[in-house]
Amino acid sequence: MYPLGYHIFRSRERVLTDNSLPNIQPFLLLLIVLRYLPFTMVKDYGVWRAKPVSYTFEDRSEDSHTPHLSLYFDDVSNFTYDVTTKLAELRNGFRHLQGTSEQRLGGLALDYIRSNLFSRASGRILPHDVDGADNDILDQLKPIIDRAISTEATVYIYGSEFNDGKGIHNVHMNQGNSGRWLKDNGVFQDGALIFQFEDHWEAVFIGFASQAVHTEDGPKRAGYPLPNQDFMTWANFLAPERSDDDKGKDDIVDSPVFITRALVNPPGPDQQPGTAPETVSLKNRTKDEIDLSGWKIRIKTGDTQVLPSGTRISPVGTKTIQTSVPLSNNGGIITLLNAEGFKVHGVSYTRAEANGTTVVF
Repeated sequence: MYPLGYHIFRSRERVLTDNSLPNIQPFLLLLIVLRYLPFTMVKDYGVWRAKPVSYTFEDRSEDSHTPHLSLYFDDVSNFTYDVTTKLAELRNGFRHLQGTSEQRLGGLALDYIRSNLFSRASGRILPHDVDGADNDILDQLKPIIDRAISTEATVYIYGSEFNDGKGIHNVHMNQGNSGRWLKDNGVFQDGALIFQFEDHWEAVFIGFASQAVHTEDGPKRAGYPLPNQDFMTWANFLAPERSDDDKGKDDIVDSPVFITRALVNPPGPDQQPGTAPETVSLKNRTKDEIDLSGWKIRIKTGDTQVLPSGTRISPVGTKTIQTSVPLSNNGGIITLLNAEGFKVHGVSYTRAEANGTTVVF
């Protein structure tokens, strides 16, 4: 069993003022790991915009009976993703996303698998709190939160609002669960911490090592592990006890083809004579020819392009696909799915990057 997850509670502390962001309210950031509380589904999903002022963590001295491993992703330098434009326009407080038009591909809602938020191989499997430096979740979270407080950054917290409106929980991946947590599964309902600093953005994504790397799109069994038996977990994919070479080999098996570049917004009127077509370029990471028949390219609207029978990519070769689905000029998502529907690779780009030149990933 694993614990329910990270919880964040609203503060009643004094209000800090910020002339540049006058509508941001402060909050007390309290990350705790609860024991096995009954919970049947992820409800009241949304994003909370606030101002961090202080925090406290529950460490192993306070909870020594629920050891667990967590999946940790972060972008410590610069989180560049199109959703930040929408986030910056939000008012303070909690914004409900569940059941709205924002809970979809290209909306405000987050999905660790479908939104192409990070490179899967960059994840780390870490315990909650152990001796030593830079080797557990708390060691990773404290520096970024300290910087956010000291610089009066803005934070956007994704998760489920408490019934009393005084906090938010499920600030982690909310799909790929098995056993008693199956009913928590869904798509576009994942939690996260996204920080808006004065000159850049940073993000933290947390999941559980026991969750599946691939999940069902739905509508039936949305967010359920894929396949439904013997599925790959993050613990399998990123096992810390395995060598980098072994993990690299498994990464190539799971993602044999990468999206390397895209011509999103070629100069000239769209789909007119003399205007270059939009394209997506693929790279074969293996030494074998790969049959791409039935593979799909999916964009942020959810529209897909099926690659025709006989489409092949040579060993360690590249192939450029002319797209029949329009790539958004306002920032977008491009995902490559194999014939079985498994995600092979995914990328994202911002509006600024779609400026008439080739976007390199």
